[in-house]
Amino acid sequence: MQNPFNVRILRITTFLLFMGRAWEHIYWEGPFRNFFYNPHGFGKVLEWLTDSTLQDIYRDHFYEYLIDNISIGIGVIYALSGVAALFYSPSRRVLKWIICLGVFCLALTFYGFFVDKHYLYGTLLEYSAQFVTPIIFLWYCNGNGSVKALIVSKIAIAITFIYHGLFAIGYYPQPGNFTDMLIIGFGIQEDMAKATLTDIALMDFLFAGVVLIPFNLLYRKEVLSKVLKVIFITLLSYGVFWGFMTSLARIYIHFDSQFIWQSFEGFFHEFLVRLPHGVFPMIILIEFLRKKNA
Repeated sequence: MQNPFNVRILRITTFLLFMGRAWEHIYWEGPFRNFFYNPHGFGKVLEWLTDSTLQDIYRDHFYEYLIDNISIGIGVIYALSGVAALFYSPSRRVLKWIICLGVFCLALTFYGFFVDKHYLYGTLLEYSAQFVTPIIFLWYCNGNGSVKALIVSKIAIAITFIYHGLFAIGYYPQPGNFTDMLIIGFGIQEDMAKATLTDIALMDFLFAGVVLIPFNLLYRKEVLSKVLKVIFITLLSYGVFWGFMTSLARIYIHFDSQFIWQSFEGFFHEFLVRLPHGVFPMIILIEFLRKKNA
């Protein structure tokens, strides 16, 4: 039997995720410019379709307007998908297809980031939790979300934390905002912040491994199962805390009390789209405790 709280929290999270992406695409711009002009990818198709060189296409304002309008159009789809998530029920099948269209647009956006970051697979896979959020929501709403959705949720959030850890540890180029978050948020020096990121990466890897442990192994009365249960609850609590903290940090580290609107217009959507990073560990922990006491 599905948990009504999970449905409500996933509904809100899906709505906010879509609205965050809508704001990003309509107010700013989606990550399609490099994809569109990629001389080793779609740029070749564009040259073939237009019978023009990429240099000529760069100078043609028509394509600039086209990219802008594509971004706005996808932003509108995101906004509609967010509203559809608020009012979705299994009897409203049209709303389901609007949400599915939003999922397709998420795939386009994440592929655009993948191209922007020079085809680093970590950039693509770190969006796993965000991508599956509306899918998990639909599964829960349709009553078949208990087992399948839980497994997919675990895999998606584990992948997300693994690749965040790889960025933090420096396997991929370490994002500057990771260090800024620690320097501004905790008032520590840069060297200490970089060292702390290594410890955080280790916690991310541990979380990703532990979250995949089947619940049945944790419900047994053996000493090993009891130890694993304590570790599981501890690391899931870490995932909830760190997932929400890193989302909120997108606003906090850029907030300026003298330019409140500018602080929110540029970074509030970054907070919204990362909410699944804290929501999924919370739902998994709730499901574990609920089934344990059932």
